[in-house]
Amino acid sequence: MTDGPSGASVKTTRTSLDILQIIRREKGADLNGIADELNKATSTVHRHLRTLQRAGFVTRYGETFHLGLKFLDFGEYVRSQWPLQAIEDAVSQLNDETGEEVDFLTEDRGRVITIGKSYRKYHRMVRYSDSGDGGDPKRRRSQVGNYYHMHVTGAGKAILAEYPDRKVERIIDQWGLPARTENTLTSETEFFAELEQIRERGYAISDGEYAEGLRSVAKVVENPNGGVFGALNVAGPTYRMNGVVLEREIPNALEEASEALEEAIVDRSSVVERQPLGST
Repeated sequence: MTDGPSGASVKTTRTSLDILQIIRREKGADLNGIADELNKATSTVHRHLRTLQRAGFVTRYGETFHLGLKFLDFGEYVRSQWPLQAIEDAVSQLNDETGEEVDFLTEDRGRVITIGKSYRKYHRMVRYSDSGDGGDPKRRRSQVGNYYHMHVTGAGKAILAEYPDRKVERIIDQWGLPARTENTLTSETEFFAELEQIRERGYAISDGEYAEGLRSVAKVVENPNGGVFGALNVAGPTYRMNGVVLEREIPNALEEASEALEEAIVDRSSVVERQPLGST
């Protein structure tokens, strides 16, 4: 870069990233709209857009800018780092056994992100997910790439229960414990107490903490080289996920699926040799 000191270079990069976030969130944005939101001169934003366009990360249709096809190349590369077939098999198995929505999530910079999900049988309850980095929540069904705060999801709590308290504290310092519903735990003391219960029980439950009437059960999948690879998460309406289904059937199905997934990834040298995505 030729923007001067290193601090200026970092600020320039941040501006480009913010522009990409706006374009993604708005599903396309024009120059003036981006400049207004960032409180920057249109000439400055135009230079960023031109650079991103030349690199293939932004494309233009009329006066509207969209994300470019270059992201497909990057996305496919990231996907190739994961044993997607093994994940999809585990998710499909759980989906068939439970008839509920199933996801595989891992931690990324203090939140969980969806890596794999079921697309066949799923409940019809609307799912909510956190948009981008710091944007307003969007009403939509869960999909690959969605981020969630860890303390409100079964998968997030299952993963946090595997972490030492110091690491959990760092994540809470970064993201806080914001309330999604009146059931969300927002007290650190109560949350750490629940993590202890999860460690004893072996799986996590999110009971209306992310969305009213939605319950999820999750279990961690261990990485062959140690640590957490991710978590399998089964979600459904509370009126179906209760009693023996909640207390025995789904936990047993999660146990079998997580063990099968751990066995499937143990021979993948790319997984064994690298530190998995989501580690902090």
